[in-house]
Amino acid sequence: MRMSCASRTLRWSDSTRCKSHSRAATRPGSTPSACCARCATARNAGPGSLLPSRTARPKWDNPRAPLSLPTSLQETEPWAGAAYSRKRPRRTRRIVGRAWIALAAVVAVLLTAGGGVLAFENAMPTSVGLNLTNGAKDVPTFTRVVFTFSRPVAIDVVAKAFSIAPAIDGDVQSISGQTEYAFSPAKALTDLTIYTVTLGPITDLSHHRVSGGRWTFTTNIVPRVLSVTAPGGVAVDDGSEVDPGTPLTINFNDAMEPTTVRVDVGTTQANLTWATDDRSATISTQGMPSGPLVLQMGSGGRDQTGHHVPGTFTLKTGIYYHDHEHTTALKYPALIQVPNDYYARDQNGLQAAAVVFEYLAEGGITRCTAIFQNAPDLIGPMRSSRFISLKIARHYKGLLFQSGESQATRSRAAADPVPQFFDTIGYMYRSSA
Repeated sequence: MRMSCASRTLRWSDSTRCKSHSRAATRPGSTPSACCARCATARNAGPGSLLPSRTARPKWDNPRAPLSLPTSLQETEPWAGAAYSRKRPRRTRRIVGRAWIALAAVVAVLLTAGGGVLAFENAMPTSVGLNLTNGAKDVPTFTRVVFTFSRPVAIDVVAKAFSIAPAIDGDVQSISGQTEYAFSPAKALTDLTIYTVTLGPITDLSHHRVSGGRWTFTTNIVPRVLSVTAPGGVAVDDGSEVDPGTPLTINFNDAMEPTTVRVDVGTTQANLTWATDDRSATISTQGMPSGPLVLQMGSGGRDQTGHHVPGTFTLKTGIYYHDHEHTTALKYPALIQVPNDYYARDQNGLQAAAVVFEYLAEGGITRCTAIFQNAPDLIGPMRSSRFISLKIARHYKGLLFQSGESQATRSRAAADPVPQFFDTIGYMYRSSA
């Protein structure tokens, strides 16, 4: 049954009046009223008191009964909120407890799974991989072979188990601790060649088995100059010399596209005559002056499969006349006195001399001492020696050939003997020329 408006109003007014009386009673010098005394009595009533509690609701069975009002008044202002309780409800505590149990279970499962994974990985053999896929094509000729292991492996074990065919010199080196090793060839791999890399079964540092493997790859081709040769296939290298008019052949490692290749002789573009297979081109030196000769080929050339020449090529040689007459090898140096005056020319055999010393003899006339390691069939004319000739013969520890000798030179040679060979029939002859 709901309370009437009058009852609710009365209850509110009494409560408010008692509360105000309570505040007034607390002022200094004030005397509590009777109403305030009743309020205090109601507040101080114990649990066994018959006074109605704060939450008790009056019964309205007898309409004629006097009003029964609760005397237990609130100690705070009516508009103030209730104090927050720090004690968690039982339901909240139960939910939190179950959450901790679930979290502990999840952690236990994760630890168990992680341990299982680690145990599984530890039982697995050590794996090995190569930087080249098996059957790779068009591999550059300067490529390194790199092994990557899942566990540390000793370098000497890898070097013993490694092999490559066709065989090529090189070293196995560590490039990342003990898990990555590289085989570096001592020279470029052969063009357009199938190589087979083999790594035999080994054991890593933690005694796990490495099953090894076998891989194959095919190299590509990089167009380049292999050599420059003279007639007969004689190699022409830096510092060598060729005779005037000698044709020079440039040999390539692949069939070239002739229109893309340019070779310069000095600063002039050379006229190239290509072979039928386009693997070589010939340059004529006919009409070129004697002296240094420099051949240069710039980048930009390519072969018939589209591969480009990676860089430039330069050959430094020279065009000079050479004596090609027959010679005889000597066991020791032969020093021959050759005059150099107007009437002694033309001399014979000086082209075959290893060294020629020219010095002043007398009257503005010079003389030569020619030293031979390989003597031609004819050398001359021949004249007498001088003091310096004796010194040169002594220095080179050779035999001095001469025709005649002055008294002063004979005395000097007697004081410090030097092996000498004078006019001897069968070896020397006189001419009226």
